Amino acid sequence: MQNYDNFSRGAHHKNVYEGTRIDSVPPTRPGIDGKTLIDWRKLGFFDTNTSRDLDENLFYLFLGTKPLTQRDLPLNTVEESVACIDNTKNLKALFAESLNIKMPYALQPITEKERMTLGTWLANGAPGPKTLSPPKETQSQVREWENFFNQKSEKEKLVSRYLYEHLFLAHIYFPEKPTDFYRLVRSETKCDKGISEIATRRANDTPGMKEFFYCLKHQDLTIVAKTHMPFSFTPKVMERFKQLFFSTKWEVNKKAEEEKYTSEAAENPFIAFFDIPVKARYQFLLDNAHYIISTFIKGPVCNGSNAVNSIQEQFYVMFISPESDNMVLSKEFEAKARDLLILPGVWGSDIKLADTWGLTKKIVEHREGYRNLRALETKKNHPHGYALSDLWDGDGQNSNAALTVLRHNDNAVVIKGFKGDLPKTLFFLDYALMERLVYNLVVNFDVYGNISHQMLTRIYMDLIRMEAEEMFLSFLPPQSRMSYRKEWYKGFLAEAKLKYVFPLLDTKTPTQVKYKNPKHAKSEFVEQVLYGYLKDNVKGPADFINWKNVRLPLEEAKKGPLTPAASHLRDISAVKPKGKFRFPTFFPEDAYLVVTKENKEVEVFTVMKNREHENISWILGESLRLAPKEDTLTILAGFYSYYPNLFFKVKETDLVNFKNQVLKISNINDYKELKKKYAVSRVAPDFWETYDLLNAVYRKDFPIEAGHLDLTRYVME
Repeated sequence: MQNYDNFSRGAHHKNVYEGTRIDSVPPTRPGIDGKTLIDWRKLGFFDTNTSRDLDENLFYLFLGTKPLTQRDLPLNTVEESVACIDNTKNLKALFAESLNIKMPYALQPITEKERMTLGTWLANGAPGPKTLSPPKETQSQVREWENFFNQKSEKEKLVSRYLYEHLFLAHIYFPEKPTDFYRLVRSETKCDKGISEIATRRANDTPGMKEFFYCLKHQDLTIVAKTHMPFSFTPKVMERFKQLFFSTKWEVNKKAEEEKYTSEAAENPFIAFFDIPVKARYQFLLDNAHYIISTFIKGPVCNGSNAVNSIQEQFYVMFISPESDNMVLSKEFEAKARDLLILPGVWGSDIKLADTWGLTKKIVEHREGYRNLRALETKKNHPHGYALSDLWDGDGQNSNAALTVLRHNDNAVVIKGFKGDLPKTLFFLDYALMERLVYNLVVNFDVYGNISHQMLTRIYMDLIRMEAEEMFLSFLPPQSRMSYRKEWYKGFLAEAKLKYVFPLLDTKTPTQVKYKNPKHAKSEFVEQVLYGYLKDNVKGPADFINWKNVRLPLEEAKKGPLTPAASHLRDISAVKPKGKFRFPTFFPEDAYLVVTKENKEVEVFTVMKNREHENISWILGESLRLAPKEDTLTILAGFYSYYPNLFFKVKETDLVNFKNQVLKISNINDYKELKKKYAVSRVAPDFWETYDLLNAVYRKDFPIEAGHLDLTRYVME
């Protein structure tokens, strides 16, 4: 419930994230798919604010008042909860049956004062607040941007459509009011006549009418970190858009722009936007790479371990330079390739289960055709192999050029810079890979779609990952490529899959990158990128806490020192277990460590477990491919978890003891002793105090990026 409208909407029996449904279901997106309470009731939502009589008010009765104890904690996680009571009679029966029913989400109750405040509000009919109007400071900018998006020529309309399909998930803000956010939507009515958002299943579905308008819809809601993707609209950004898309001469084909909403074209951006110069499209993606990758990470697709296990636990991301990209260099190449770049979204949200294998085979065949075509084009454009200069350097100023993705089991995070120790793999993206990621995982993906739609989306992501890894390998010495690949895909089945589904195409073309020792090619490559290619303002600060296998030049090492807290944490970060001491294995996927200094100021760190895998070749059976003896921790100063599993609280003066106790963990009982001393259990009296502190520090340190943290994955024990 991010605002009053969502409270009024009520609750629903069915889970949105249901990956096994046979048939798709109607979308139920807040503020989009229902405009009135009648709409929501038709979609199956039931009221939780059932009466002014508090004894008959479902919402109020759910607010438990009894403090939790360890014995009260359920065996299931909150995500696995199957109880969904929709009336007070059944809820009271449940209370009578089980005296241990307490606060929802198995957390400590709110205070009696807070409960009385809510009770008074509900008894008065739960009156809603006045709808906040967009701030006056930004009204002129809003109108200017809406005018930009609603220009009339076919060329301008095609560009607006391209931008909309990439920005529809963004929380847009203006510098004058940086914590006030908007969404870019399609409206039936003119923007100044009251926005009537067009609710389509996908952003690239036909709007269903010849004339519609792109509008900036003010967001009157509480920001949550897990879906918050801020995007700044400034005069400089508008000038950049104009420069990218309108400074060179190009024309729209005779086909009218609205005719390109057929599924064959709409779901394939290489067809739908073929007329727009490739360099403009690609440079837009590069300029905003952190946001673009966030749309997969924070969008609906990246939720649940079966969705996220298509990526490694940690990897660095870089991009091919536009001046070296095959599609940018040759429009003819894009014309040949576009029909091979078929995406699962073309078959909609209700793919028959019986058709899944045949469509998978078709996807693989088309993708292999494209790989072979790309290999020939690459040899033509780069006969002597790739050089460092073929990587995008951020034009010497853009910090989107080097990124890191870290996975936390069923979710992930993307960060600017190379963070964490030297990863197992690197992701290199060109235009075709980056655009396919956007359309497979964001624009074409339907979280309300059936099992086959979701499965094909996941399979295609698997193929994209291997292509991105293959592109990185092409920068390494030919004799090193296969050995690195074998490290990533251990096991008989994984090796067979690579041999028959994804054979390595090129082990002979040289690279122009110079290496001293091919056995250490990966670390040498990363060090050359960091200290011989990217400028300081592009690559960002060194990761002094975690870099153990990335060597620092002497002048870079002098840029420290670490804070006292970070210095101690370096001793437990990126450390592989030795002998019986296997402390990383017992840590949760991600936790926040709150370090309190003697002056009462706090320093917040994110502690993330990197689970080692033999391979990530399959959707199911992940637990069978784990290698826990190889697990490590990555520790970063700041906020890099949206679904924290645990909070630790340590006084700075006690950090040495905390570190030493961590290093001595050899079994689950040792870890429990650590938790007993330093962790904030969900039954702890100071649980909400700690949560409020974290949110307050987050907002203070990162006012634009901050949002409330989601507690549904907080550990039960």
